[in-house]
Amino acid sequence: MSKEYDKITASHYAAYRPSLHATILKVLFDSSERFELGLDVGCGTGYSSIALANYCTNVVGVDPSKEMLDKSFQNPIITYQLIDSNTLNFDSEIFDIITFAGSLYYAKSQAILDETVRVANKNCRIIIYDFEIFLEPIFVQLGLKSDLPQSIDYDHQANFSGLNEQFITMDNELKKSVLLDIKIIDLAHLLLSIKDNYSRLADAFGSTNLYEKTTNQLQSVFKSEMTTLKAMTYLTSYQVSK
Repeated sequence: MSKEYDKITASHYAAYRPSLHATILKVLFDSSERFELGLDVGCGTGYSSIALANYCTNVVGVDPSKEMLDKSFQNPIITYQLIDSNTLNFDSEIFDIITFAGSLYYAKSQAILDETVRVANKNCRIIIYDFEIFLEPIFVQLGLKSDLPQSIDYDHQANFSGLNEQFITMDNELKKSVLLDIKIIDLAHLLLSIKDNYSRLADAFGSTNLYEKTTNQLQSVFKSEMTTLKAMTYLTSYQVSK
């Protein structure tokens, strides 16, 4: 996995993430469904781990970024662990559900699939999901057209296709557009949690007190404390069979 966030962007990431993790998981599970032990791979600051905890007795969140884990949200049934590369430092066959929330694109390899299958119980569910929030219209409204190339390599629909899937079977694949109501003060955090966007805003407004400057600019443009963003959600689920 790639170390994607430094301390500044991690602090904005921790301050606000869209409440889409729980919304996506609700598509698959009802509130009464329970798993004994869940694993959230690439948990970041823990938003996805908290969403998974709605369906588990205990959850372990793992991430390769110390900066992210230092900002993680504490919960009595969630423990966090720093991981290195593609190794999951757990005994074999202990997890009943495993999620990758916006992390598989960075982690995808035969090694991580093999490790995931190894630590998964028989009949474990593996859920891969992500969401794409369309932020470029916000920059246009701010008058910040950029010469920076837009990222076209990142795949929000990344799953285990193309790997040796002999021990897993895909049982669901979903794609759905949604609207996200968001406070302006949270939109500023969302923009600044992404390194390229942070740089664009810092170049435009200066890096000093950038959150306050960004918030003020957004409030000036929208003349409201709220706005609505368009987003796309993606989900692939697998059943382990071994």
